[in-house]
Amino acid sequence: REREKAEARLQAQMQVEEEKRAAAAAKRKDEIEKATQEMMASLPQTFGAKKEEIKSSVHRKRNFETYSKSMASQEQMNAVMSNIKKYQLPVTCEMVLAHGQKSVTALALDPRGGRLLTGGYDYNVKMWDFAGMTSTLQSFRELEPDEGHVVRQLRYRKGGKFLCITGYRVASIFSREGQVEHKYNRGDMYIHDLQHTVGHVAALTDGHWNPKDDQEFLTSSEDGTMRIWDVSTERRSKEYIKLKPRSGGRRTPVTACAFSPDGSMIAGAGKMGSLQIWERKKQRVTPRAKKKVWNAHEPQTDTSCVVFASDNRTLASRGGDGTLKVWDTRKFKKPVVVFNDLPNAYPTSDIAFSPKGDLIICGTSNTNEHSANESERKTGKGELVFFSRKEQKEIQRIRICHSSVIRVLWNARLNQIFCGCADGAVRGLYDTQLSKNGALLCVGKKPKKKSAMDFTSFLNIKNPNALPLFAQTQNPKRLREKKRADPIASKKPLEPMKGEGSQGRVGVHNLTTHLMQCMAKNTLRNEDPREALLAYDDKAKADPMFYGNAYKHTQPKPIFAEAKDEDEDEEESEKIKELKRKISSAPLGADPEAQRKDWQNS
Repeated sequence: REREKAEARLQAQMQVEEEKRAAAAAKRKDEIEKATQEMMASLPQTFGAKKEEIKSSVHRKRNFETYSKSMASQEQMNAVMSNIKKYQLPVTCEMVLAHGQKSVTALALDPRGGRLLTGGYDYNVKMWDFAGMTSTLQSFRELEPDEGHVVRQLRYRKGGKFLCITGYRVASIFSREGQVEHKYNRGDMYIHDLQHTVGHVAALTDGHWNPKDDQEFLTSSEDGTMRIWDVSTERRSKEYIKLKPRSGGRRTPVTACAFSPDGSMIAGAGKMGSLQIWERKKQRVTPRAKKKVWNAHEPQTDTSCVVFASDNRTLASRGGDGTLKVWDTRKFKKPVVVFNDLPNAYPTSDIAFSPKGDLIICGTSNTNEHSANESERKTGKGELVFFSRKEQKEIQRIRICHSSVIRVLWNARLNQIFCGCADGAVRGLYDTQLSKNGALLCVGKKPKKKSAMDFTSFLNIKNPNALPLFAQTQNPKRLREKKRADPIASKKPLEPMKGEGSQGRVGVHNLTTHLMQCMAKNTLRNEDPREALLAYDDKAKADPMFYGNAYKHTQPKPIFAEAKDEDEDEEESEKIKELKRKISSAPLGADPEAQRKDWQNS
């Protein structure tokens, strides 16, 4: 009964403890769910949601009513079309290239206009060939320059090679087929004076080729410096340029840089809103900026782009404060014109000049792109804006997509405009009358139809002689003769190495083996020393090499004992033994004198 009572009490205690553990686990679960709900409430609804996949497509003609819903009247639509015809804007048709699901932050078109490069936040670079593509619009190669780093800038040069600038502190040059040819050195982050280090110590932001020298290129970095590199020298940079901060002593990140068309000037923009220009004479950059403006844009905003016009006097800058400013390098204190209402949410948004240089284009960001309300995200718009330099006004806005327009590129040879968007697509705008080649080569090319003649069946080829039914048994004698005639089959294998060794190698003598071999060869201990000395007696007398003439008559004449035969030595030894025997056998009381006389006589 007591044992049953004890078991009952133990079961009751175990049940109570189990109920406590279950209650604690339920409470912990409720706390985790509550904390998760609070955290998710503070995040936008787009967090963790999969973006809609953009597919490559071709629109023969753009429907401006669809992309410009704010235009309600027909008169406004007619004004848009008249502006397009007046300024000959190649925007009547559209082509969509699907780069991925993340923002496209880099675009480059080779000088001949045959290939296009795209890079973005997915860390990849895709290569497109207009002549090789069909209407399916698929890239022919994809590569990842630096693992885990955003692609910020791509620049083509003559010959097909291109410069790749990523979020890493190392610049790379790739061949036309996408193979790495040069990867330049990085600097030492523990050196305070960056002039004494070989490269950048922070993430790169921009890069440009020298327009007058294909063997030089310029890079800017968040470490507050710009460097000029020689293509053939990977070890260290050729020249060093430091962006002067307004508040002395602190480094100002360089957000953008540019070469002038004649290569005589270098422009750099800082994160504190400054814009500075250096002169380059005789392949050397002046140590101090010749011209500078401290309040070019608002501080703590990324001036995402600076571009020189073809006249070497006009400079355009794209600020993170939503403005585009045009500067005259001869009067650099104030901008010539300022364009507002240009939202910029990306540090790589850029601007471009038209082929004739009379127009400026840039893209705008969708301010509602990360909104929690889905309807607000879709009502937002990324636009392509055109400005006239001569009239100094905005002439046209064209809606491109619902997301932001980051990169813009206007190629003079093709007369086509390419826009890199935040939805992972690259949109190419062209006109069938004004444009040539480029997109026109692939949009009308249909993919090859599959034919029955192109079908290749993978059938097993059977050899009748290999079947057991047709197999012929060969004579063993003939097999042996065949093997004997074969030099490889009949070759005698090499014998293994034998002998002592050390450290896993056979046939190698160690120190002990060497000493033993030397001692075994030494035969001095087997020679008679007297005979060895007498062998040199005559030689020493004829040529006294150890004693000079001064000691010739003073040295005593050596007298050597005569050699005895072995028989005489044995007789003497027998006599000595006999004498010792007599001495030991003498009586105790004998006269010693008489005994001595007997021993002497014997």
